[in-house]
Amino acid sequence: MQNSVATVAASNPTRTLRLGTRASQLALWQTNHVIGQLQAHWPHLQCELVHMVTQGDRRLDRPLPEIGGKGLFTAELEEALRQGDIDLAVHSLKDLPVENAPGVLIGAILSREDTRDVMVARNGWKLATLPEGAIVGTSSLRRQAQLLVARPDLDVRPIRGNVDTRLRKVLEGEYDAAVMAAAGFVRLGFVEYITEWLAPEVMVPAPGQGALAIQCRADDATVRELLSALHDPQAAATTTAERQLLWHLGGGCSAPVGASARFADGQLTLHARVATVDGLHVFDADASGSDANEVANQVADLLLKQGAHIALVHATRTRPLTGKKVVVTRPIVQSAIQRDDLAAQLRSVGAEALEIPAIHIAPVEDNAKLQAAIERITTYEWVVFTSPNAVEFFFSALAESGASLTEPIQPKIAAVGPATEAVLQAYDLRVHAMPEKYLGREIAVALGNIQGSNILLPRSAQGSSELPDALVELGAVVDEVSHYTPVPATLDAPAFAALAAGVDVVTFASGSAVRAFVAALRNHAEFATQHLTDFWSNVTVACIGPSTAEAAQAEGLTVHVVASEHTVPGLVAALITHYEQGA
Repeated sequence: MQNSVATVAASNPTRTLRLGTRASQLALWQTNHVIGQLQAHWPHLQCELVHMVTQGDRRLDRPLPEIGGKGLFTAELEEALRQGDIDLAVHSLKDLPVENAPGVLIGAILSREDTRDVMVARNGWKLATLPEGAIVGTSSLRRQAQLLVARPDLDVRPIRGNVDTRLRKVLEGEYDAAVMAAAGFVRLGFVEYITEWLAPEVMVPAPGQGALAIQCRADDATVRELLSALHDPQAAATTTAERQLLWHLGGGCSAPVGASARFADGQLTLHARVATVDGLHVFDADASGSDANEVANQVADLLLKQGAHIALVHATRTRPLTGKKVVVTRPIVQSAIQRDDLAAQLRSVGAEALEIPAIHIAPVEDNAKLQAAIERITTYEWVVFTSPNAVEFFFSALAESGASLTEPIQPKIAAVGPATEAVLQAYDLRVHAMPEKYLGREIAVALGNIQGSNILLPRSAQGSSELPDALVELGAVVDEVSHYTPVPATLDAPAFAALAAGVDVVTFASGSAVRAFVAALRNHAEFATQHLTDFWSNVTVACIGPSTAEAAQAEGLTVHVVASEHTVPGLVAALITHYEQGA
C-alpha cells in the first residue's frame, strides 16, 4: 500500500520535483532513468531537469587525483539541494564521498548494473594482447594500480572527459586503450565498442560501482517517501559494505581500493584489493557475515595488517611516521632483489630511513651439494624457497650448471610469501603453494599430503630447523642444501655517529641481522662505553616476525613491535599501528 504522504505529494499537481544534473550524456541518462522510475510508481508526478556544472566538469586539464577527487562532481549539486534550488540529485554511487554532506543524505540506491570494468582498445586488443608499452588511459588510481599488476610494461596515462570523449580518444589513436566502468557503456548503448570485459579477479571494481544513488535533503520527508519505492535493499547492503571498507581504510573515492560484495547462502561476502599505484604491491582480503559494517571492518583490518597503508598514503596524503628516524639493518642488495625496499616504504610514510646494513649475503664457498641436487632436480616432488635470496642464489648456480627449471618440470614450487613469489615469477615460474601466514611451519602444511615425497630445500646456512623438522614430521624426505650465508657487515664511522645522535626505531628482518647488529655495537669500544645502555633504552625494536623477535630477545633486547604479516609492508604497517596507538 502506498504511503499516504508520498501519494498526496505525487498526485499534487502544484509540486514539481526539480532534479539537478550535469550535462554529460551519462548524467542525463541516469537522471532521466530516475524520472522514469519515479513516474512509473507515481504517474502524476511532475519532474523538471536543472542543468548544473561541477568543479570536475570545469577542471579537465589535470588528472582527478591531483585535483582532489573527493566531491569534485557532487559539491555544487549538494549545495543546490541545501539551498532548495533542486529536490534531487542523481549520481554514480562510486563518485560519492563515503560521508553524507551536511543536510543531505542518500534517499535511495537503485538496483545495480554490471559492476565490472571494461577495456576499449584499438585493433580489438585485450589486456593480454596489448603491445608492450601500449598507452592505456585511466584517471583512476585503482585501475592504474591493477593494470600495472597485470601488465607492468604498459604506459598508463591520465585520461579525462565524459565516456564518449574518452572513447573517441581511443578510436582516434590518442590512446591505444582505455579502461572504464561497464555500467556507463551499457547505459549509453556503447557495448559494441568493448573489446574486453575485465574479470573481477583481474580488476576488482570500485566500491559502489554500477549503482545509482539519489541524494535529497535530509529534512524533506515527502521526497524521502517518494524515493522509498525505488530503493533496492540488496544493492544498498552490498554497496554499504564496499563503501564502509573505504571509511575504515581512511581512503576517499579516489583511493586505489577495489571492493566487491555479494550475497551467497544468506551471507554477505566482501572481497577487497588495495594495490600501490606502481603495481608492485597487492593486498587482498575477504570476509563474510550478516552485518555490512562488521564485514567491512574485518576486511579493512586484514588489509592493514598486510601493509596496505603503503598503497593508501598517496591517495590520502598522510605520512604517519613523519619525524621518526628508523634504522634499516637488512642488506641493501636484498631490498633490490625483492623489489620490496623497506627504506623506500618507510620514506613513503614520512620516516627518515637510515640504511645501516648489519649483514651482507654471500654464496657458500663450496656449493657441490647444491650442484648435485640440481643434477637430479627431476627426482624432487617439491622445491621450497623461503626467501628471495634463496631464489636468486639457486638460479645463479642453476645458470652455472647449464641446467634449466622451466615448465613442464617435475618438482612443484613453493614460496614462503609474496616477495619470494615475485622473484620466482620474474624467472617465469609458477608458484604452486604459498601459505596464508608467511611462516616456515605453515609452508609444510600448505604442501598438502607429502608422505614419502622428496623435497629440495635450498636455504641460508643459518636457517632455523623449524621448516625441515615440520616437513620430516609430515613424512617427507628432505634434502636441505645451504647455498648462501649472511656475513656480518662492518659498520663505518658515519653509521656510529648517526646512531649516537639518536634514532627512534631499529628494524630487524632476520635473526642474523639482530646478532650482527648487537655484536657490532657491543664490540665498538667508544660506542659501547658511552652510548650502548642509553641507546637500547630509548629505541623501539621492530621485528618482521616471531623468529626474528626471539633472536632479539635472546640478545637481551626488549621487542616492541612484531609484524602480524611477516613481510616488509607488514612491518611498516605494524610500526604505523604502534605509533597510532600512542606509543
